[in-house]
Amino acid sequence: MRKIILAFIALSFVSLLFSNNLYFARLKYEGGNWDSQNLAWGELADFLVGISNVRAVREPVILTADSPELFNYPVIFMTGDSAFAEWNHAQIERLKRYFDAGGIIVIDDCTGLKDSGFSKSVKREFAKIFPNDPLSRIKDSNAVFISFFLLPGVCGARQSVPYLEGVEKSGQLAVIFSANDLFGVWEKDKLGNWLKECRPGGETQRLEAQKLSVNIIMYAMVGTYKLDAIHTDYISQKMKALNMKIPGQGR
Repeated sequence: MRKIILAFIALSFVSLLFSNNLYFARLKYEGGNWDSQNLAWGELADFLVGISNVRAVREPVILTADSPELFNYPVIFMTGDSAFAEWNHAQIERLKRYFDAGGIIVIDDCTGLKDSGFSKSVKREFAKIFPNDPLSRIKDSNAVFISFFLLPGVCGARQSVPYLEGVEKSGQLAVIFSANDLFGVWEKDKLGNWLKECRPGGETQRLEAQKLSVNIIMYAMVGTYKLDAIHTDYISQKMKALNMKIPGQGR
């Protein structure tokens, strides 16, 4: 029966993915600051609509780990800037089922600091969900780095950690974690000015971080298809034509 339920949920995920609709489902938790970067999502939605066929919805959806609607969203976003409370047993079990069904959680540490209180809380809780697979560095050859843009590196509003971390499940990333305040690069004030200065690389760094956030979203929607043999020659030729380095080489 459990396998039947998970299969049904997985099919629901597939139908949502191929509808090209994207809802920014945000994970609310106790303690800490789950609502950090709350000005980023509308800007990111507008950008996605402008450059792709993804119909991104500007207004986020708010969920908790035990929300009945959790399985309606194949990708969930979790942000924070401080330590947060532990999830209870029911929440942990529900998140395990979410990942079993093929769900993805994208996590961003808004502090831009390595080993912050938020980061420690994330690793504590996800160790309960994946006791045999701790968060670890995502390889430079992973499809996330070529899922839309061809990326030369990893950054955010800060550049404290030159890599992403994640957890793989059945050959796909189930968890993607950035420690660099990735979504902070999208926040603007009411006058349209960027709220956060990108350090140390300025506006060039902002653009690269914006491209990375788009890649992560595209990966969550389409998976590893750009690593399929039918795409690899084309991607390599395009990168050579642009004098770009192939992911995994020289980074």
